[in-house]
Amino acid sequence: MILKEKADTIMIEVKKRMLTQERQSLIENYVNQHEVCRVSELCDLTDTSKSTIRRDLIQMEKNGMLKRVHGGAQSVKNFSRDVSQNVRFNLNHDVKIAIAKYAARNFVQPGDNVFIDAGTTTYELVPFLADIPKVKIITNGVETALCSLNHGIKTILIGGEVKDDTHAVIGQTALAQIRGMNFSVSFVGANGIEKNGNLTTPDPEEAAIKAAEIKQARHAYVLADSSKIGERNFAVFANTKDVYVVTDQLKTSQKAALPADINLEEAK
Repeated sequence: MILKEKADTIMIEVKKRMLTQERQSLIENYVNQHEVCRVSELCDLTDTSKSTIRRDLIQMEKNGMLKRVHGGAQSVKNFSRDVSQNVRFNLNHDVKIAIAKYAARNFVQPGDNVFIDAGTTTYELVPFLADIPKVKIITNGVETALCSLNHGIKTILIGGEVKDDTHAVIGQTALAQIRGMNFSVSFVGANGIEKNGNLTTPDPEEAAIKAAEIKQARHAYVLADSSKIGERNFAVFANTKDVYVVTDQLKTSQKAALPADINLEEAK
């Protein structure tokens, strides 16, 4: 009887391991296909609870199968592609709002001509600029322009080709317009901040736009939450020595992954 109970226990554990492996394989394939996804999506995919998915993601990150981000998971297979705008808006949302609020209140003055990059953190600046008198927003982000107009802010939308995934305006027409303007301040998004200070994004055409935004500004700030630290993408558009980086409150280990001479602002 004791031997049978032991055998039954072993079989149950084996089945559990098999179910876990199958579920994690399904999760890995889904994340690789979609680049970034939310915990809720994985719950629906596997018909399991959020706590189960979170345990899976912790284990899978340790095994190098994916990378956890706030509220979801990101593929480690492809770093050269942009994540769709509707997914990016929902990742680290509260942190993005805190960074944007801090940046708007500390770095924008009445009457400023403010360039806002086509990013989801920079997008969150708009409501906080609405109460600053005579601010003008110039942007290459379609959603940012619409949001700015809805808040009654004078707005210029840069013209050119609109990317399907990020809704950013890019190309030579956009570059020519930006190079013909001067900005009081530019707020720029980034997909990655490397230890050597390189600021990166997947698309070279977006990188060219970001570089121009920085060059034409009296002061340039990169708004990036801490999940971007240590990330490396295809195209380099600037270095941390050229800008101020505004992020959330960092852990000691995160600060150690940044250049020692970085111009850093942590949103409080």
